Amino acid sequence: MNYNEFINNYNGKSFDYDGVSGVQCVDLIKMYLDKVFGIKAGAWGNAKDYYKNFNNLPLKNSFTRIANTTSFIPQVGDIVVWGAGLGNTYGHIAIATGEGNTTNFYSYDLNWGSKTVHKVNHNYKGFLGVLRAKDQSKITGVVEKLPDLQYEVHIEDRGWCGWQNAGEGAGSEGKAKRLEAVKFRGNNGLTIEYQAHVQDIGWQDWKKDGEVAGTTGQSLRLEALRIKCNKMLEVEEHIENIGWTPKFKSKEFMIGTEGRQLRLEAFRINVIG
Repeated sequence: MNYNEFINNYNGKSFDYDGVSGVQCVDLIKMYLDKVFGIKAGAWGNAKDYYKNFNNLPLKNSFTRIANTTSFIPQVGDIVVWGAGLGNTYGHIAIATGEGNTTNFYSYDLNWGSKTVHKVNHNYKGFLGVLRAKDQSKITGVVEKLPDLQYEVHIEDRGWCGWQNAGEGAGSEGKAKRLEAVKFRGNNGLTIEYQAHVQDIGWQDWKKDGEVAGTTGQSLRLEALRIKCNKMLEVEEHIENIGWTPKFKSKEFMIGTEGRQLRLEAFRINVIG
């Protein structure tokens, strides 16, 4: 069952999936996780806890948590989550339709003015962000081969920018914005490990499989990255006061600088073998 099949089947229906506290918004998400993704949700807390406690839940294996920003719009199939800023202790959780803008968006909700699943127009008050399926074929119904390499960057004043594919530029150029954190993930047999050098901290531990390297919420610049991959990569880097450096090819390398107090501002990495 994909997203459209799920909505067609459950829209207008009422159900208490877990048999706890009657019909609640989390019952819709538990049913969605079960029927579309094959995930049996446990007693994972209130609606807001699906986002707040994401790193401690099995969801992290199949979803990516993306924070709300002033320019963010949920895409179809995203699990959308509100916190206590909505005006209650529990928050709220629903499924995005993909319709909306930076002021309002639509989702399918349960226990929002009705005990049946229905379409609701929301604003962003108290909105935390989304949980986005890594396998979008569960949403579209179309199985697409993922690129061998994907990466996501956290930029000063912008936050997480969404996953990008190998060969695409990540970061910013000419805006004097620091990269603060990165995540990499390999597909189709590509394995990658990465290590961040952070302002005032130095080298952190090695990371892999979408783990965060660097920092968020601390206003610290990412100065360098060490990367180890089982496939040959072609690399470009953009460094504060230096700009883009010449392309090079390697399976193990460092981008950025160490001991020079310069921002790593952008990079582009492609898989070539």
